[in-house]
Amino acid sequence: MKGINFAIAMGIAVLLPMLVLYGVNTFSPPPEWEDFHSRQLYEAPTPETITPEEKAERLRLQQEASEKMEAARKQYQMRLFFTAVPVGLIAIIAGTFIRIPALAPGMVFGGVFTLIEGYLINWQELSDPIKFVSLLIALIILAVTASRRLASQEKT
Repeated sequence: MKGINFAIAMGIAVLLPMLVLYGVNTFSPPPEWEDFHSRQLYEAPTPETITPEEKAERLRLQQEASEKMEAARKQYQMRLFFTAVPVGLIAIIAGTFIRIPALAPGMVFGGVFTLIEGYLINWQELSDPIKFVSLLIALIILAVTASRRLASQEKT
C-alpha cells in the first residue's frame, strides 16, 4: 500500500506544476515569433537591389519586432510567476491540513515544485525586492507548515 501512496503523491507533485503551466498557456498563451515578426523582413535581398536606406529600415523593423516580442515574453513570464507562486503556496498550506496519506505529501511536493516553476521561468525578470519578499513568505509558510505537521504527529 505504501508504494501506491508514493505513486499518487508523486503523480500529484508532477501534475500540479504542469496544470499551472498549461492553465496559464490556455488563458494567456506565450508569445510566438510569428506574431511579431514578418518572414519578409528576414529574407535576404540581393545586394544589388537594396539601398542602404532600405537595409537600415529593415534592421530597424527587425529590432522593433524583437523588442515587442521581448516585452510580450516578459509579460507572459510575470503572469506565470504571479499564478504559480500563489498556487504553490496554497498547495503547501492545503497539504498540511489534509490527513489522507498520499494526498498530503503530494500537495506539499506539488506546491514546492510549482513554486520552483514560477521562480525558474521568471527569475531574471524579478526585482530583488520581489525575490526577497516572495521567498521570505514561501520560507515562512514552509517552516510554519512543517512545524504544524510535526507537532500534530507528536500528539498522536
